[in-house]
Amino acid sequence: MTLIPRKEPQRLTVDQWYEHTPYENKLELIDGEALWGDGQRDRMVMALVYNIGLEYFVGILPEESKRILKELL
Repeated sequence: MTLIPRKEPQRLTVDQWYEHTPYENKLELIDGEALWGDGQRDRMVMALVYNIGLEYFVGILPEESKRILKELL
């Protein structure tokens, strides 16, 4: 399932949650890297941003991060 984050929050189904959370919902930190390997981190981040919405996500970013994001876009 592809999740497409939008401006507003979106609810996750139980199936989506299990598909996008790694290792039976157990978080790992290996050599300073969260959710190491197999795109686990990418899927988890996408699920969280999908769930909280882009507007909220941008709203909680520090100003420096917002400036960097504007440069990237």
